Amino acid sequence: MSPLGLKSGKKKDAEAVDAAKPSKADKKAAKAAAAAEKAAAKAAAKAGKATAAASGRGVVVEKPPANIYTALLALSFVAIVIACICLYAEMSAYEFNFKAR
Repeated sequence: MSPLGLKSGKKKDAEAVDAAKPSKADKKAAKAAAAAEKAAAKAAAKAGKATAAASGRGVVVEKPPANIYTALLALSFVAIVIACICLYAEMSAYEFNFKAR
């Protein structure tokens, strides 16, 4: 034994780690429980969808108000449409024939 008692400490730590490790049977049982829980959640979700579809209602959520980003999105869409129209006008001036240099 060392003066600091490290050897005996290592044995105790190893025993604690071995005791904390789950066995293969425990792992299989945990996997089976997780699979059963997942299947139950799927069934509940499916039943909830069927109920919502049957009643014709879903969750009512208030529509968020338009903000500056919505206005910028609309403005960029208008700019792209105008650019496409200008490109078409420019290409029609050349009758869509271009010379390669």
